[in-house]
Amino acid sequence: MTLSQKHTRSIKLAVSRSTAADMLDISPTTFDTWVGRGWMPRGYKIGGLRRWFVDDLRSSLHDLTEATATAEDEDAENPFDYAVG
Repeated sequence: MTLSQKHTRSIKLAVSRSTAADMLDISPTTFDTWVGRGWMPRGYKIGGLRRWFVDDLRSSLHDLTEATATAEDEDAENPFDYAVG
């Protein structure tokens, strides 16, 4: 097996609940909570299995971190608020 073939085999396009949680470094229970809150996608049923597309997880995490950063930026004190201009 060539390195290219090995690399291609290791790329996962869709993952299980436990793998999705592991990718996010959270417990499966926390992952379920995030899904319930709409922070993560609901996943798709493929046959009898529910799977999450890795790209959807990445996108949701990006959106979540952007929303959190925006909220934190709005709450943060601006050091220039008190500058004399």
